[in-house]
Amino acid sequence: MFEVAVYHDLLHKQFCLAGNRFALQKKTSEQQTWEVVDEAENPQGSIQFRISNTGLEAIALPPETPIHLADGRPLVCGEPIALPCILQLGATWLEVLVCEAPRSMAPLLGGDLAELLSSAGSDDSNCLRPSAATVAKWLSDAGQLHRAVAGSKDFYAEAARFAVDTVGLDAAWIVSYDNQQWQIAGSCLPSPQNGVAFNSAALEVLEQKPVAWYQPIPAATQPARAQALVVAPVFDLHGNLTAAVYGVRNTQGNNRRAGVRPLEARLVQLLAESVAAGIARIDQETEAARTRVLLEQAFSPTVAKYIQQHPESLAGQLKDVTVLFADLRGYTPLAESLPPADCYALLGDVMESLTQIVMQHGGVVVDYYGDGLLALWNAPLEQPNHPDLACSAAIELLGAMPDISEKWHTRLNGPLELGIGIHTGPAHVGNAGTRSRLKYGPRGNTVNLASRVQAASKQLQLPLVMTASTQKKLTSKFFTLRACTAKLPGLENPIELYTAYPASEATTVKSKLDQYSHALDLFETGELESAEHLLSELVKTGHTTPANFLAHYTAAQISRSQGRRAVDKIAAHSGSVVELSG
Repeated sequence: MFEVAVYHDLLHKQFCLAGNRFALQKKTSEQQTWEVVDEAENPQGSIQFRISNTGLEAIALPPETPIHLADGRPLVCGEPIALPCILQLGATWLEVLVCEAPRSMAPLLGGDLAELLSSAGSDDSNCLRPSAATVAKWLSDAGQLHRAVAGSKDFYAEAARFAVDTVGLDAAWIVSYDNQQWQIAGSCLPSPQNGVAFNSAALEVLEQKPVAWYQPIPAATQPARAQALVVAPVFDLHGNLTAAVYGVRNTQGNNRRAGVRPLEARLVQLLAESVAAGIARIDQETEAARTRVLLEQAFSPTVAKYIQQHPESLAGQLKDVTVLFADLRGYTPLAESLPPADCYALLGDVMESLTQIVMQHGGVVVDYYGDGLLALWNAPLEQPNHPDLACSAAIELLGAMPDISEKWHTRLNGPLELGIGIHTGPAHVGNAGTRSRLKYGPRGNTVNLASRVQAASKQLQLPLVMTASTQKKLTSKFFTLRACTAKLPGLENPIELYTAYPASEATTVKSKLDQYSHALDLFETGELESAEHLLSELVKTGHTTPANFLAHYTAAQISRSQGRRAVDKIAAHSGSVVELSG
Protein backbone atom coordinates (compact mmCIF):
# COMPACT_ATOMS: atom_id res chain seq x y z
CA MET A 1 0.00 0.00 0.00
CA PHE A 2 1.30 3.44 -0.94
CA GLU A 3 1.06 6.55 1.25
CA VAL A 4 1.49 10.23 0.43
CA ALA A 5 2.27 12.98 2.92
CA VAL A 6 2.08 16.68 2.07
CA TYR A 7 3.53 19.34 4.35
CA HIS A 8 3.75 23.12 4.49
CA ASP A 9 3.23 25.79 7.14
CA LEU A 10 -0.57 25.69 6.83
CA LEU A 11 -1.13 21.97 6.30
CA HIS A 12 0.30 18.58 7.21
CA LYS A 13 -1.69 15.55 6.05
CA GLN A 14 -1.01 11.96 5.12
CA PHE A 15 -3.14 9.77 2.85
CA CYS A 16 -3.37 6.11 1.92
CA LEU A 17 -3.74 5.78 -1.84
CA ALA A 18 -6.52 3.51 -3.11
CA GLY A 19 -4.76 3.16 -6.47
CA ASN A 20 -1.45 4.11 -8.00
CA ARG A 21 -2.26 7.62 -9.20
CA PHE A 22 -2.73 10.99 -7.52
CA ALA A 23 -2.48 14.69 -8.31
CA LEU A 24 -1.30 17.88 -6.66
CA GLN A 25 -3.17 21.17 -7.05
CA LYS A 26 -1.93 24.59 -6.04
CA LYS A 27 -3.81 25.88 -2.99
CA THR A 28 -2.52 29.45 -2.62
CA SER A 29 -0.49 31.05 -5.38
CA GLU A 30 1.04 33.61 -3.02
CA GLN A 31 2.70 31.02 -0.77
CA GLN A 32 3.21 28.30 -3.41
CA THR A 33 1.42 25.67 -1.30
CA TRP A 34 -0.09 22.52 -2.75
CA GLU A 35 -2.56 19.82 -1.66
CA VAL A 36 -3.39 16.28 -2.78
CA VAL A 37 -6.53 15.94 -4.91
CA ASP A 38 -8.26 13.12 -6.73
CA GLU A 39 -6.34 12.37 -9.91
CA ALA A 40 -9.58 11.39 -11.69
CA GLU A 41 -10.81 14.99 -11.45
CA ASN A 42 -7.81 16.13 -13.53
CA PRO A 43 -8.03 19.76 -12.28
CA GLN A 44 -6.50 22.43 -14.50
CA GLY A 45 -2.87 23.17 -13.68
CA SER A 46 -2.47 20.09 -11.49
CA ILE A 47 0.58 17.84 -11.38
CA GLN A 48 -0.18 14.20 -12.19
CA PHE A 49 1.77 11.32 -10.65
CA ARG A 50 1.84 7.57 -11.19
CA ILE A 51 3.45 4.90 -9.00
CA SER A 52 4.84 1.74 -10.57
CA ASN A 53 7.33 -1.00 -9.74
CA THR A 54 10.13 1.30 -10.78
CA GLY A 55 9.05 4.13 -8.47
CA LEU A 56 7.26 7.49 -8.63
CA GLU A 57 6.83 9.12 -12.02
CA ALA A 58 5.45 12.56 -12.94
CA ILE A 59 3.19 12.11 -15.98
CA ALA A 60 1.84 15.67 -16.20
CA LEU A 61 4.20 18.42 -15.10
CA PRO A 62 3.39 22.05 -15.98
CA PRO A 63 6.57 23.77 -17.18
CA GLU A 64 6.03 26.76 -14.88
CA THR A 65 6.07 24.48 -11.82
CA PRO A 66 9.62 23.38 -10.96
CA ILE A 67 9.87 20.36 -8.64
CA HIS A 68 13.07 19.30 -6.93
CA LEU A 69 14.19 16.18 -5.12
CA ALA A 70 15.41 16.40 -1.54
CA ASP A 71 19.02 16.63 -2.75
CA GLY A 72 18.18 19.60 -4.99
CA ARG A 73 18.04 17.78 -8.35
CA PRO A 74 15.08 18.74 -10.58
CA LEU A 75 12.31 16.22 -11.18
CA VAL A 76 12.09 15.18 -14.83
CA CYS A 77 8.68 14.30 -16.26
CA GLY A 78 8.47 10.60 -17.13
CA GLU A 79 11.64 9.69 -15.19
CA PRO A 80 10.91 7.22 -12.31
CA ILE A 81 12.23 7.99 -8.82
CA ALA A 82 12.82 5.13 -6.38
CA LEU A 83 10.60 5.00 -3.27
CA PRO A 84 10.60 6.36 -0.70
CA CYS A 85 11.16 9.76 -2.25
CA ILE A 86 10.87 13.36 -1.07
CA LEU A 87 9.96 16.26 -3.36
CA GLN A 88 9.83 20.04 -2.90
CA LEU A 89 7.37 22.31 -4.69
CA GLY A 90 7.97 25.85 -3.49
CA ALA A 91 6.94 25.93 0.18
CA THR A 92 5.40 22.45 0.00
CA TRP A 93 7.15 19.14 0.73
CA LEU A 94 5.86 15.81 -0.55
CA GLU A 95 6.85 12.31 0.51
CA VAL A 96 5.70 9.10 -1.17
CA LEU A 97 6.48 5.78 0.49
CA VAL A 98 5.53 2.13 0.70
CA CYS A 99 4.21 0.97 4.08
CA GLU A 100 6.69 -1.57 5.43
CA ALA A 101 6.96 -3.15 8.84
CA PRO A 102 9.66 -1.37 10.88
CA ARG A 103 12.83 -3.27 11.72
CA SER A 104 13.46 -4.61 15.24
CA MET A 105 11.24 -2.40 17.38
CA ALA A 106 11.55 -3.11 21.10
CA PRO A 107 8.87 -2.52 23.74
CA LEU A 108 9.81 -0.21 26.61
CA LEU A 109 10.24 -2.39 29.70
CA GLY A 110 9.61 -1.25 33.25
CA GLY A 111 13.16 -2.05 34.37
CA ASP A 112 14.91 0.06 31.76
CA LEU A 113 14.63 3.31 33.69
CA ALA A 114 16.02 2.07 36.99
CA GLU A 115 18.84 0.22 35.23
CA LEU A 116 19.99 3.25 33.27
CA LEU A 117 19.77 5.71 36.14
CA SER A 118 21.74 3.43 38.47
CA SER A 119 25.01 3.91 36.57
CA ALA A 120 26.99 6.88 35.34
CA GLY A 121 26.61 7.98 31.76
CA SER A 122 27.86 10.16 29.00
CA ASP A 123 26.71 11.48 25.66
CA ASP A 124 29.06 9.28 23.70
CA SER A 125 27.45 8.04 20.49
CA ASN A 126 28.23 4.43 21.45
CA CYS A 127 26.76 4.73 24.94
CA LEU A 128 23.09 4.22 25.70
CA ARG A 129 23.21 6.37 28.83
CA PRO A 130 22.60 10.14 28.77
CA SER A 131 24.71 12.44 30.92
CA ALA A 132 23.44 13.86 34.19
CA ALA A 133 23.16 17.29 32.57
CA THR A 134 20.98 15.87 29.81
CA VAL A 135 18.68 14.14 32.33
CA ALA A 136 18.40 17.37 34.34
CA LYS A 137 17.38 19.28 31.19
CA TRP A 138 14.80 16.60 30.39
CA LEU A 139 13.19 16.85 33.81
CA SER A 140 13.17 20.65 33.74
CA ASP A 141 11.57 20.79 30.29
CA ALA A 142 9.07 18.08 31.22
CA GLY A 143 7.89 20.19 34.13
CA GLN A 144 7.43 23.18 31.84
CA LEU A 145 5.49 21.00 29.41
CA HIS A 146 3.07 19.88 32.13
CA ARG A 147 2.49 23.46 33.23
CA ALA A 148 2.29 25.20 29.89
CA VAL A 149 1.66 23.12 26.82
CA ALA A 150 -1.91 22.06 27.63
CA GLY A 151 -2.99 25.67 27.61
CA SER A 152 -1.16 26.55 24.40
CA LYS A 153 -3.09 27.59 21.33
CA ASP A 154 -1.03 25.18 19.17
CA PHE A 155 -1.11 22.36 21.68
CA TYR A 156 -0.18 19.45 19.42
CA ALA A 157 2.58 21.32 17.59
CA GLU A 158 4.09 22.42 20.90
CA ALA A 159 4.03 18.84 22.19
CA ALA A 160 5.79 17.67 19.03
CA ARG A 161 8.35 20.45 19.43
CA PHE A 162 9.10 19.18 22.94
CA ALA A 163 10.05 15.79 21.47
CA VAL A 164 12.48 17.48 19.08
CA ASP A 165 14.01 20.17 21.31
CA THR A 166 14.13 18.24 24.58
CA VAL A 167 14.41 14.56 23.68
CA GLY A 168 16.74 15.34 20.79
CA LEU A 169 14.74 13.71 18.00
CA ASP A 170 15.00 14.97 14.44
CA ALA A 171 11.24 15.08 13.79
CA ALA A 172 8.06 14.36 15.72
CA TRP A 173 4.33 13.97 15.07
CA ILE A 174 1.28 13.87 17.28
CA VAL A 175 -1.17 11.62 15.45
CA SER A 176 -4.79 11.13 16.49
CA TYR A 177 -6.56 7.78 16.25
CA ASP A 178 -10.21 7.88 15.27
CA ASN A 179 -12.35 5.24 13.52
CA GLN A 180 -9.21 3.10 13.15
CA GLN A 181 -7.53 5.84 11.11
CA TRP A 182 -4.39 7.80 12.01
CA GLN A 183 -4.39 11.52 11.22
CA ILE A 184 -1.72 14.15 11.87
CA ALA A 185 -2.81 16.53 14.64
CA GLY A 186 0.48 18.41 14.95
CA SER A 187 4.12 18.09 13.99
CA CYS A 188 7.59 19.56 14.31
CA LEU A 189 9.84 19.02 11.26
CA PRO A 190 12.98 21.18 11.45
CA SER A 191 14.42 19.43 8.34
CA PRO A 192 11.55 18.41 6.04
CA GLN A 193 14.06 17.33 3.39
CA ASN A 194 14.69 14.28 5.61
CA GLY A 195 11.03 13.21 5.56
CA VAL A 196 7.52 14.45 6.29
CA ALA A 197 5.66 11.13 6.57
CA PHE A 198 5.19 8.70 9.45
CA ASN A 199 5.29 4.93 9.04
CA SER A 200 1.73 3.72 9.59
CA ALA A 201 3.01 0.14 9.92
CA ALA A 202 4.78 1.20 13.13
CA LEU A 203 1.49 2.50 14.46
CA GLU A 204 -0.12 -0.86 13.67
CA VAL A 205 2.38 -2.38 16.08
CA LEU A 206 1.15 0.13 18.66
CA GLU A 207 -2.46 -0.82 17.99
CA GLN A 208 -1.71 -4.50 18.61
CA LYS A 209 0.20 -3.81 21.84
CA PRO A 210 -0.35 -0.25 23.13
CA VAL A 211 2.93 0.34 24.95
CA ALA A 212 5.89 2.53 24.03
CA TRP A 213 8.11 1.06 21.29
CA TYR A 214 11.53 2.20 20.11
CA GLN A 215 14.35 1.25 17.71
CA PRO A 216 17.91 1.07 19.05
CA ILE A 217 19.79 0.82 15.70
CA PRO A 218 23.47 -0.27 16.03
CA ALA A 219 25.79 2.10 14.24
CA ALA A 220 27.57 -0.71 12.34
CA THR A 221 24.42 -1.90 10.59
CA GLN A 222 22.91 1.45 9.59
CA PRO A 223 21.57 1.51 6.02
CA ALA A 224 22.27 4.55 3.86
CA ARG A 225 18.96 6.18 4.77
CA ALA A 226 17.82 4.78 8.09
CA GLN A 227 15.55 6.17 10.78
CA ALA A 228 15.25 5.09 14.38
CA LEU A 229 11.61 5.25 15.47
CA VAL A 230 9.91 5.76 18.82
CA VAL A 231 6.15 5.63 19.35
CA ALA A 232 4.19 6.00 22.58
CA PRO A 233 0.43 5.56 23.08
CA VAL A 234 -1.93 8.28 24.31
CA PHE A 235 -5.00 7.05 26.19
CA ASP A 236 -8.29 8.79 26.95
CA LEU A 237 -9.96 8.86 30.37
CA HIS A 238 -11.47 5.41 29.69
CA GLY A 239 -8.16 3.79 28.81
CA ASN A 240 -8.82 3.71 25.07
CA LEU A 241 -6.08 4.42 22.54
CA THR A 242 -6.82 7.91 21.23
CA ALA A 243 -3.52 9.23 19.85
CA ALA A 244 0.21 8.59 19.70
CA VAL A 245 3.50 10.44 19.90
CA TYR A 246 5.68 9.43 16.95
CA GLY A 247 9.31 10.47 16.63
CA VAL A 248 12.32 9.69 14.44
CA ARG A 249 16.05 10.04 14.66
CA ASN A 250 17.89 10.09 11.33
CA THR A 251 21.25 8.41 10.77
CA GLN A 252 22.35 11.16 8.41
CA GLY A 253 22.94 14.76 9.43
CA ASN A 254 24.58 16.14 12.58
CA ASN A 255 22.92 13.85 15.12
CA ARG A 256 25.66 11.58 16.52
CA ARG A 257 23.28 9.15 18.21
CA ALA A 258 22.75 5.88 16.39
CA GLY A 259 19.26 5.09 17.64
CA VAL A 260 16.73 5.82 20.36
CA ARG A 261 17.88 5.04 23.88
CA PRO A 262 15.52 3.47 26.44
CA LEU A 263 15.55 6.53 28.67
CA GLU A 264 14.66 8.70 25.68
CA ALA A 265 11.80 6.35 24.92
CA ARG A 266 10.73 6.73 28.54
CA LEU A 267 10.71 10.51 28.12
CA VAL A 268 8.58 10.18 24.98
CA GLN A 269 6.22 8.06 27.05
CA LEU A 270 6.08 10.87 29.61
CA LEU A 271 5.30 13.26 26.75
CA ALA A 272 2.45 10.96 25.67
CA GLU A 273 1.01 11.10 29.19
CA SER A 274 1.19 14.90 29.08
CA VAL A 275 -0.56 14.88 25.72
CA ALA A 276 -3.27 12.66 27.23
CA ALA A 277 -3.75 15.14 30.06
CA GLY A 278 -3.83 18.00 27.56
CA ILE A 279 -6.40 16.27 25.35
CA ALA A 280 -8.57 15.59 28.40
CA ARG A 281 -8.31 19.23 29.35
CA ILE A 282 -9.14 20.39 25.82
CA ASP A 283 -12.15 18.04 25.74
CA GLN A 284 -13.33 19.34 29.09
CA GLU A 285 -12.88 22.96 28.03
CA THR A 286 -14.69 22.29 24.75
CA GLU A 287 -17.59 20.65 26.54
CA ALA A 288 -17.63 23.42 29.13
CA ALA A 289 -17.71 26.05 26.37
CA ARG A 290 -20.54 24.22 24.60
CA THR A 291 -22.52 23.99 27.84
CA ARG A 292 -21.84 27.66 28.61
CA VAL A 293 -23.15 28.71 25.18
CA LEU A 294 -26.35 26.71 25.77
CA LEU A 295 -26.80 28.18 29.24
CA GLU A 296 -26.10 31.73 28.11
CA GLN A 297 -28.92 31.44 25.60
CA ALA A 298 -31.26 31.32 28.61
CA PHE A 299 -29.30 33.10 31.37
CA SER A 300 -26.90 35.94 31.86
CA PRO A 301 -23.20 34.97 31.60
CA THR A 302 -22.84 35.26 35.40
CA VAL A 303 -25.73 32.88 36.11
CA ALA A 304 -24.65 30.52 33.34
CA LYS A 305 -21.18 30.33 34.87
CA TYR A 306 -22.64 29.62 38.31
CA ILE A 307 -24.84 26.79 37.06
CA GLN A 308 -21.90 25.32 35.16
CA GLN A 309 -19.74 25.41 38.30
CA HIS A 310 -22.58 24.16 40.53
CA PRO A 311 -24.60 21.66 38.46
CA GLU A 312 -26.23 20.46 41.67
CA SER A 313 -28.24 23.71 41.65
CA LEU A 314 -30.36 22.23 38.85
CA ALA A 315 -31.47 19.37 41.12
CA GLY A 316 -33.76 21.68 43.09
CA GLN A 317 -33.29 23.54 46.36
CA LEU A 318 -35.64 25.44 48.65
CA LYS A 319 -34.86 29.15 48.59
CA ASP A 320 -36.51 32.42 49.51
CA VAL A 321 -36.96 34.13 46.14
CA THR A 322 -38.69 37.10 44.55
CA VAL A 323 -40.79 36.27 41.50
CA LEU A 324 -41.98 38.82 38.92
CA PHE A 325 -44.63 38.35 36.25
CA ALA A 326 -44.93 41.02 33.54
CA ASP A 327 -47.74 41.04 30.98
CA LEU A 328 -48.44 43.29 28.00
CA ARG A 329 -51.97 44.60 28.49
CA GLY A 330 -54.50 44.70 25.67
CA TYR A 331 -52.43 42.44 23.47
CA THR A 332 -55.33 40.40 22.07
CA PRO A 333 -57.09 43.32 20.33
CA LEU A 334 -53.67 44.68 19.37
CA ALA A 335 -52.77 41.37 17.67
CA GLU A 336 -56.08 41.43 15.81
CA SER A 337 -55.38 44.92 14.44
CA LEU A 338 -51.79 44.33 13.28
CA PRO A 339 -50.46 42.18 10.44
CA PRO A 340 -48.79 38.98 11.75
CA ALA A 341 -45.32 40.20 10.77
CA ASP A 342 -45.78 43.49 12.65
CA CYS A 343 -47.22 41.69 15.65
CA TYR A 344 -44.21 39.37 15.70
CA ALA A 345 -41.76 42.25 15.44
CA LEU A 346 -43.52 44.29 18.14
CA LEU A 347 -43.42 41.41 20.61
CA GLY A 348 -39.76 40.92 19.77
CA ASP A 349 -39.00 44.55 20.61
CA VAL A 350 -40.95 44.39 23.86
CA MET A 351 -39.42 41.11 25.06
CA GLU A 352 -35.90 42.19 24.11
CA SER A 353 -36.29 45.35 26.16
CA LEU A 354 -37.82 43.56 29.14
CA THR A 355 -35.16 40.86 29.07
CA GLN A 356 -32.26 43.29 29.04
CA ILE A 357 -33.72 45.25 31.96
CA VAL A 358 -34.30 42.11 34.05
CA MET A 359 -30.73 40.92 33.43
CA GLN A 360 -29.27 44.36 34.16
CA HIS A 361 -30.91 44.15 37.58
CA GLY A 362 -29.48 40.71 38.29
CA GLY A 363 -32.62 38.74 37.47
CA VAL A 364 -33.05 35.45 35.66
CA VAL A 365 -35.61 35.33 32.86
CA VAL A 366 -37.25 31.98 33.54
CA ASP A 367 -39.73 31.85 30.69
CA TYR A 368 -41.72 33.74 28.09
CA TYR A 369 -45.42 33.12 27.77
CA GLY A 370 -47.27 34.74 24.87
CA ASP A 371 -47.11 38.44 25.66
CA GLY A 372 -45.35 38.23 29.01
CA LEU A 373 -42.42 36.88 30.95
CA LEU A 374 -41.51 35.35 34.30
CA ALA A 375 -38.37 36.54 36.11
CA LEU A 376 -36.62 35.40 39.29
CA TRP A 377 -34.23 36.84 41.87
CA ASN A 378 -32.04 35.26 44.60
CA ALA A 379 -31.46 32.07 42.64
CA PRO A 380 -29.15 30.59 41.73
CA LEU A 381 -26.94 33.44 43.00
CA GLU A 382 -27.47 34.75 46.52
CA GLN A 383 -28.90 38.29 46.41
CA PRO A 384 -29.74 39.59 49.91
CA ASN A 385 -31.52 42.63 48.43
CA HIS A 386 -33.60 40.61 45.94
CA PRO A 387 -36.91 42.44 46.68
CA ASP A 388 -35.19 45.77 45.92
CA LEU A 389 -33.69 44.38 42.72
CA ALA A 390 -37.06 43.10 41.51
CA CYS A 391 -38.82 46.35 42.36
CA SER A 392 -36.13 48.43 40.63
CA ALA A 393 -36.45 46.23 37.57
CA ALA A 394 -40.24 46.57 37.61
CA ILE A 395 -40.10 50.38 37.69
CA GLU A 396 -37.59 50.43 34.83
CA LEU A 397 -39.73 47.96 32.85
CA LEU A 398 -42.65 50.35 33.11
CA GLY A 399 -40.39 53.25 32.14
CA ALA A 400 -39.34 51.47 28.95
CA MET A 401 -42.88 51.31 27.53
CA PRO A 402 -43.14 54.95 26.32
CA ASP A 403 -40.03 54.60 24.14
CA ILE A 404 -41.32 51.41 22.53
CA SER A 405 -44.73 53.02 22.05
CA GLU A 406 -43.11 55.99 20.35
CA LYS A 407 -41.19 53.69 18.03
CA TRP A 408 -44.43 51.97 17.00
CA HIS A 409 -46.81 54.93 17.25
CA THR A 410 -47.72 54.90 13.55
CA ARG A 411 -49.07 51.36 13.85
CA LEU A 412 -50.59 51.48 17.34
CA ASN A 413 -53.93 52.89 18.42
CA GLY A 414 -52.52 53.97 21.78
CA PRO A 415 -49.58 53.61 24.16
CA LEU A 416 -48.42 50.18 25.28
CA GLU A 417 -49.15 49.28 28.89
CA LEU A 418 -47.55 46.71 31.16
CA GLY A 419 -48.97 44.97 34.21
CA ILE A 420 -46.52 43.62 36.79
CA GLY A 421 -47.03 41.38 39.82
CA ILE A 422 -44.32 40.62 42.41
CA HIS A 423 -44.25 38.19 45.33
CA THR A 424 -41.48 37.08 47.70
CA GLY A 425 -41.55 33.68 49.33
CA PRO A 426 -40.12 30.16 49.48
CA ALA A 427 -39.92 28.10 46.29
CA HIS A 428 -38.17 25.00 45.04
CA VAL A 429 -35.70 26.29 42.46
CA GLY A 430 -33.92 24.14 39.89
CA ASN A 431 -34.63 22.59 36.53
CA ALA A 432 -38.31 23.45 36.07
CA GLY A 433 -38.24 21.91 32.59
CA THR A 434 -37.23 18.38 31.64
CA ARG A 435 -33.96 16.52 31.23
CA SER A 436 -34.13 17.03 27.47
CA ARG A 437 -35.14 20.70 27.66
CA LEU A 438 -33.53 22.68 30.44
CA LYS A 439 -35.42 25.53 32.09
CA TYR A 440 -34.04 26.90 35.33
CA GLY A 441 -36.78 28.35 37.51
CA PRO A 442 -39.04 28.11 40.56
CA ARG A 443 -41.95 25.82 41.36
CA GLY A 444 -44.55 26.09 44.10
CA ASN A 445 -47.19 28.34 45.59
CA THR A 446 -44.95 31.41 45.42
CA VAL A 447 -45.06 31.27 41.64
CA ASN A 448 -48.82 30.79 41.61
CA LEU A 449 -49.37 33.70 43.97
CA ALA A 450 -47.14 36.04 41.92
CA SER A 451 -49.16 35.14 38.82
CA ARG A 452 -52.44 35.90 40.64
CA VAL A 453 -51.05 39.25 41.80
CA GLN A 454 -50.10 40.18 38.24
CA ALA A 455 -53.65 39.37 37.08
CA ALA A 456 -55.00 41.53 39.92
CA SER A 457 -52.98 44.51 38.72
CA LYS A 458 -55.31 44.91 35.74
CA GLN A 459 -58.47 45.07 37.87
CA LEU A 460 -56.83 47.39 40.36
CA GLN A 461 -55.80 49.55 37.40
CA LEU A 462 -52.25 49.69 38.71
CA PRO A 463 -49.13 49.00 36.63
CA LEU A 464 -47.31 47.44 39.59
CA VAL A 465 -48.73 45.34 42.42
CA MET A 466 -46.87 43.35 45.07
CA THR A 467 -47.65 41.33 48.15
CA ALA A 468 -46.91 42.33 51.74
CA SER A 469 -44.06 39.80 51.92
CA THR A 470 -42.23 41.79 49.23
CA GLN A 471 -43.26 45.21 50.53
CA LYS A 472 -41.95 44.53 54.04
CA LYS A 473 -38.47 43.75 52.72
CA LEU A 474 -38.04 46.85 50.56
CA THR A 475 -35.50 49.42 51.69
CA SER A 476 -35.78 53.21 51.82
CA LYS A 477 -35.16 53.35 48.06
CA PHE A 478 -38.93 52.99 47.69
CA PHE A 479 -42.10 54.06 49.41
CA THR A 480 -45.26 52.00 49.14
CA LEU A 481 -49.02 52.31 49.22
CA ARG A 482 -51.38 49.63 50.46
CA ALA A 483 -53.91 49.20 47.63
CA CYS A 484 -56.35 46.96 49.51
CA THR A 485 -56.85 43.64 51.21
CA ALA A 486 -58.08 41.35 48.48
CA LYS A 487 -59.47 37.86 48.00
CA LEU A 488 -57.82 36.52 44.85
CA PRO A 489 -59.29 33.76 42.70
CA GLY A 490 -58.05 30.32 43.69
CA LEU A 491 -56.71 31.46 47.06
CA GLU A 492 -58.42 30.62 50.33
CA ASN A 493 -57.23 33.57 52.42
CA PRO A 494 -57.20 37.27 51.55
CA ILE A 495 -53.86 39.04 51.15
CA GLU A 496 -52.68 42.61 51.38
CA LEU A 497 -51.68 44.16 48.07
CA TYR A 498 -49.32 47.11 47.64
CA THR A 499 -47.90 49.28 44.93
CA ALA A 500 -44.50 50.98 45.06
CA TYR A 501 -42.87 54.19 43.88
CA PRO A 502 -39.26 55.39 43.74
CA ALA A 503 -38.28 57.47 46.76
CA SER A 504 -37.43 60.31 44.36
CA GLU A 505 -41.16 60.77 43.61
CA ALA A 506 -42.21 61.13 47.26
CA THR A 507 -42.74 64.88 47.23
CA THR A 508 -44.90 64.85 44.09
CA VAL A 509 -47.31 62.04 44.95
CA LYS A 510 -47.33 61.80 48.75
CA SER A 511 -50.43 63.94 49.23
CA LYS A 512 -52.41 61.79 46.79
CA LEU A 513 -51.22 58.62 48.51
CA ASP A 514 -52.24 59.97 51.92
CA GLN A 515 -55.66 60.87 50.55
CA TYR A 516 -56.08 57.37 49.09
CA SER A 517 -55.00 55.73 52.37
CA HIS A 518 -57.62 57.78 54.22
CA ALA A 519 -60.31 56.75 51.70
CA LEU A 520 -59.28 53.10 52.07
CA ASP A 521 -59.61 53.36 55.85
CA LEU A 522 -63.11 54.79 55.41
CA PHE A 523 -64.04 51.95 53.03
CA GLU A 524 -62.73 49.25 55.37
CA THR A 525 -64.60 50.74 58.39
CA GLY A 526 -67.86 50.77 56.42
CA GLU A 527 -68.09 54.54 55.83
CA LEU A 528 -68.79 53.94 52.15
CA GLU A 529 -70.37 57.31 51.24
CA SER A 530 -67.46 59.27 52.70
CA ALA A 531 -65.00 56.93 51.01
CA GLU A 532 -66.78 57.29 47.66
CA HIS A 533 -66.73 61.09 47.88
CA LEU A 534 -63.02 61.20 48.71
CA LEU A 535 -62.20 58.69 45.98
CA SER A 536 -64.20 60.62 43.37
CA GLU A 537 -62.15 63.72 44.12
CA LEU A 538 -58.94 61.71 43.89
CA VAL A 539 -59.88 60.13 40.53
CA LYS A 540 -60.02 63.59 38.99
CA THR A 541 -56.34 64.12 39.78
CA GLY A 542 -55.09 61.12 37.76
CA HIS A 543 -54.29 57.41 38.03
CA THR A 544 -51.31 57.43 40.39
CA THR A 545 -53.35 55.41 42.89
CA PRO A 546 -55.98 52.67 42.55
CA ALA A 547 -58.63 55.29 43.34
CA ASN A 548 -60.61 54.65 40.17
CA PHE A 549 -60.95 50.94 40.95
CA LEU A 550 -61.90 51.47 44.58
CA ALA A 551 -64.38 54.23 43.67
CA HIS A 552 -66.25 51.85 41.35
CA TYR A 553 -66.05 49.05 43.87
CA THR A 554 -67.38 51.32 46.64
CA ALA A 555 -70.24 52.46 44.39
CA ALA A 556 -71.14 48.81 43.82
CA GLN A 557 -71.17 48.19 47.55
CA ILE A 558 -73.40 51.21 48.15
CA SER A 559 -75.74 50.11 45.35
CA ARG A 560 -76.03 46.68 46.90
CA SER A 561 -76.69 48.05 50.35
CA GLN A 562 -79.48 50.19 48.93
CA GLY A 563 -81.06 47.13 47.33
CA ARG A 564 -80.28 48.15 43.79
CA ARG A 565 -78.75 45.68 41.37
CA ALA A 566 -75.10 46.43 40.76
CA VAL A 567 -74.16 46.59 37.10
CA ASP A 568 -70.43 46.75 37.76
CA LYS A 569 -68.43 43.75 36.60
CA ILE A 570 -66.67 43.57 39.94
CA ALA A 571 -68.40 41.25 42.34
CA ALA A 572 -69.79 43.15 45.36
CA HIS A 573 -68.66 41.86 48.72
CA SER A 574 -69.54 43.15 52.17
CA GLY A 575 -66.77 43.89 54.64
CA SER A 576 -63.25 45.26 54.35
CA VAL A 577 -61.96 42.62 51.94
CA VAL A 578 -62.12 43.32 48.22
CA GLU A 579 -63.04 40.27 46.18
CA LEU A 580 -61.49 40.24 42.74
CA SER A 581 -62.95 38.21 39.92
CA GLY A 582 -60.97 35.71 37.84
